[in-house]
Amino acid sequence: ILKVLADRGLAGNTLVIFASDNGGERLSRNAPFFHHKATLWEGGIRVPCLFRWPGHLPIGKTSAQTVITMDLTASILAATQTAAPEGRSLDGMDVLPILKGDEPLEERTLFWRIKEQGVVQKAVRKGRWKYVFDGIEQLEMLFDLESDLGERHTLSYVHPDMVRELSQSLE
Repeated sequence: ILKVLADRGLAGNTLVIFASDNGGERLSRNAPFFHHKATLWEGGIRVPCLFRWPGHLPIGKTSAQTVITMDLTASILAATQTAAPEGRSLDGMDVLPILKGDEPLEERTLFWRIKEQGVVQKAVRKGRWKYVFDGIEQLEMLFDLESDLGERHTLSYVHPDMVRELSQSLE
């Protein structure tokens, strides 16, 4: 795809985005993340997302900005200078100014839920903190994703105030 765009002289005027909609399948190796598709663990929701837009985005830059798939719509509309449909608001945000380095990172609170195939989970992420509620086990877990990407050490007993804050925001 990139070669065809370059051969046709379209590379500089084309924003290419590569992403996945969920983590790896059951047989995938998602290390250092835990679990897989159809769960709210990082192995089920964290995916690669690559933006390529020569002349508009820096080459080889990695961003720590937390994004969600819904941001792609807002970013594509901004890149094409297209307004959102009348009467519609967007759930995502345009991340292109952050990726360009024109704006600072934005701390966000993101929410997920799943109820299917024997899995009942809710999760919320705010900055470095991720709260997971397992509805089957009625278990509350809190993870510091900066120090524990694999979600192996719950800190819910160490930071009950954060558990309370995030569980309330989830409600």
